Amino acid sequence: MRKSVGLSLWLMLGLGCAHSSGKPQDVVSTVGAMTSQELSLRAEKAYDAEDFATCADLRRQSAEALTDPDLRAEEYYSAAGCASLGGRTEDAMAFLKRAADSGFLSVDQLQFDPELASLHSLPGWAQVVAGVQANLDKAGTPPMPIPVLATIDVSRSRRATAAEVIKMLGLEVGKPIVRSRHLMKKREEALRQRFNLVYTHVGVIAFFAEELKGQAFASVDLVDAEDSHRLSFLPAPTGHVEDPEGLIAHWLEYEDKVVRLMRAGALNTDQPPSCRVAHCSFGFGHPELAPYEPRFVEKAPAAREALLRMLREDADANRRSAVPYVLGYAGTPEQVIGWLLPFFKDPDSGVRNNVVRSVLAFQQGLDRPVVDLSKVFEAMTMPDVSDRNKGTYLLEMVLQKLSPEELKARRAEVLQKVGTLLVDMSAYQQPINREPAVLVLQLLSGEKFERPEQWRQWLSSQGD
Repeated sequence: MRKSVGLSLWLMLGLGCAHSSGKPQDVVSTVGAMTSQELSLRAEKAYDAEDFATCADLRRQSAEALTDPDLRAEEYYSAAGCASLGGRTEDAMAFLKRAADSGFLSVDQLQFDPELASLHSLPGWAQVVAGVQANLDKAGTPPMPIPVLATIDVSRSRRATAAEVIKMLGLEVGKPIVRSRHLMKKREEALRQRFNLVYTHVGVIAFFAEELKGQAFASVDLVDAEDSHRLSFLPAPTGHVEDPEGLIAHWLEYEDKVVRLMRAGALNTDQPPSCRVAHCSFGFGHPELAPYEPRFVEKAPAAREALLRMLREDADANRRSAVPYVLGYAGTPEQVIGWLLPFFKDPDSGVRNNVVRSVLAFQQGLDRPVVDLSKVFEAMTMPDVSDRNKGTYLLEMVLQKLSPEELKARRAEVLQKVGTLLVDMSAYQQPINREPAVLVLQLLSGEKFERPEQWRQWLSSQGD
């Protein structure tokens, strides 16, 4: 997988776009002496349950439990978003003022956050903006800039046109984008109702390195009711598995630290990730990240069975999504791939993303393909573009590792299974979705076409 793919991150700039994606549970349990991290996780579940009053209160408690001013500012800011969504505008303004007083300095995030739009006309809004601007002016290192939406790709549907979909979603190319999981969820529901869809998902990915730095790309996945077979997933887990040696909590804490460092502009995203295994997200090169990896190296091998049980049985998709990364420290590349292949069809897109991403990284370092093409096709036909792009990179990698004779023997099978999909992807504007498809088509055809219609014409000629 190319460096630009590894140095991109699903956009997490809006409230509620952090880890949790499972169904809310135990939202209003007694908080007692919970840590700030525990309070934040409960706040996310309250957010998903649309219990914005509880979300705001838990975020406030989390902020008050923190001593680090930057982390406290982030929590007060998140509390403001919850309060605003719940119609408590006075509380939202009060939380924003506390965020500014604690050093919050992302002026663009403040002004373009759709969850705060109702506050712009209130007395005190200009004062909050001025306070955050003053923090930015005094900052030694500017925060990570809010990315600008560069393109919008919409997958094929029998009824919904790209123009209609983009209008309903309210996305605007050329504008800074701060994602709201709640507001986007409501718009996705409206799309499903209007166009008789069984699945809709809007993914926004931002790049923080190389030539695409500062740009965001949106992909809209649509599945018509007639194609419901594409939603064939493993049964949703319902259990709760004990975290072995606290490894999963340790990884999630590491990811939180990565996001905060990126927001603060303190992480060098132009530097390749450094870690002791094939794949580790953003690496451990920063001094604040370095202490995390030794625990994975030491503890993961003995925790393998418990980690796999968590991936099979734990209802919390947030926790499951961390397992592939930690499992990477538990065995050889061939072993890790074998452990992860059964989970290509996890019901959660975030878990699937991390499973396929990890398999791709470990396959890359091997001389021969370990992944069978049938499993690759399985990943490519899942409903989310994050499944398809990584599945297509994996297809390219597997085909590259075949002998010329093996490649020739499998060519017709590949075209029959995913030829049309590859041509569709060649028309995408987002580079990490288009590029792997074009590379596979070039490998299969020996051609160097530049336009999607050329690839479509070539594919149609293969049946002659």
